[in-house]
Amino acid sequence: MAQIDVDTLSRIVDRYVAERSLRLSAGERLEIMRMAQGYACKESANLAGISYETIRARRKRVYRKLSVDGATEVTSSLLRFSLLLMAAGQRDARDLAPGAEATSNAP
Repeated sequence: MAQIDVDTLSRIVDRYVAERSLRLSAGERLEIMRMAQGYACKESANLAGISYETIRARRKRVYRKLSVDGATEVTSSLLRFSLLLMAAGQRDARDLAPGAEATSNAP
């Protein structure tokens, strides 16, 4: 499975969270990144060195805070958000920092 650059993904997630005024723990934010990378709960738990149940609980909190039903919707929402940023002219990862203004490439 091809993985997106972690720095770029981190900037997208930071911007996504900031624009929605979400209050996420560091673990919840990290779990959003792992969902976007395609990790299942068990894989994420193994990576983090914590229990599967802890990851499940984190994911449930993320789903509730984002008002979604599952990891697929989280990933789809992040993809849509990143495509909208690109459509607004933000093509470089540095443009994705929280609070960065949209720039248009239109003539």
